[in-house]
Amino acid sequence: MIKASIHNNKKSHCSSFFLMMPRFALIVLLVISLIYIAPDFSLSVLATVSKNNTSQGSQDVSFTGTVSSNPDVFHNSGLEQSFFIFPVKNESTTYSGVLTFTSSKPVQIQSLNILTINNSLKLPIQFGTLYTFPVNDTAVIPTNLLDEPKNTGSVQFSGNGLRIITNEPFLVSYSFSGKVFHSIMNNNIESALEVYRELTGTYS
Repeated sequence: MIKASIHNNKKSHCSSFFLMMPRFALIVLLVISLIYIAPDFSLSVLATVSKNNTSQGSQDVSFTGTVSSNPDVFHNSGLEQSFFIFPVKNESTTYSGVLTFTSSKPVQIQSLNILTINNSLKLPIQFGTLYTFPVNDTAVIPTNLLDEPKNTGSVQFSGNGLRIITNEPFLVSYSFSGKVFHSIMNNNIESALEVYRELTGTYS
């Protein structure tokens, strides 16, 4: 009786295995067809997810190099020489980190931020004026990060762009380590607009 029971169990296992084989084969065929028949679709979906995740967060950036300056085309005097570590792209891209440099001439390090309000907007004179210059039809506010031009140093910055600038050609060796962020614009000049309305009597 014991032998018969063992024999029946073995037969039952074998039957179950052969019953499962068609299902397993079908799954394998489906996987192979997805890989070979529609690879572009699966890859495009993965690429889209990866891109979205990256664009909404931050990305580490670290690099080093030695460069020579170029004539600064954004000034009219023709005397300035500069090199853009980070060219100005848009107000949604913010770079933040530490720049270490050694230059052949004393240079100034400038953080560049895009003016995100209408540059032609009339505001009361008592609020002062922000100095800007155009970069590819975009008004940019430069901020000097050094008290005075230097040949060497290390500075921390955050902005939409970063450049090294002086009034003569130069060589500079530098390294940067930091992050690139997707930034949110947050303007509030209501107090200045309210004063302007009171002065001019223009209310809407």
